Amino acid sequence: MYKNILFGINTDMKNKKVLEQIAKLAGEGSEVTLLNVVSEKDLKASVRTGVHLDDIKERRQESMKHVFDYFNEQNIKYNLQFAKGNPKSELVHKANSGDFDIVVLSNRKAEDTDKLVLGSVSHKVAKRATIPVLIVK
Repeated sequence: MYKNILFGINTDMKNKKVLEQIAKLAGEGSEVTLLNVVSEKDLKASVRTGVHLDDIKERRQESMKHVFDYFNEQNIKYNLQFAKGNPKSELVHKANSGDFDIVVLSNRKAEDTDKLVLGSVSHKVAKRATIPVLIVK
């Protein structure tokens, strides 16, 4: 089992299989860090529309409630962190920080099609992370 799991989460995450895989990876004493990156594009849009960063974070937390509920049901300790910037770069930076044993990602491209196609975020993290990466289709 892995002690420190990094879960790169997008707010529209619908892949329940990724949550089930995290539950299999997590043991007693494990902690899952959910990392959601607010992209530069989203930040610029929020400035134009007058939406504060705290409001963006609050909306994203609400959309991830089903994930929190699942982890609570499974007695999995977790924490949510936000970062600002390029999702690919921020995930790779966090993965390579030395604080984590594995990165888990949901492959959104694979959710949308029957083919195994890696999205750009999954591809970059898998290529650049120095720790194991699990991409769940």
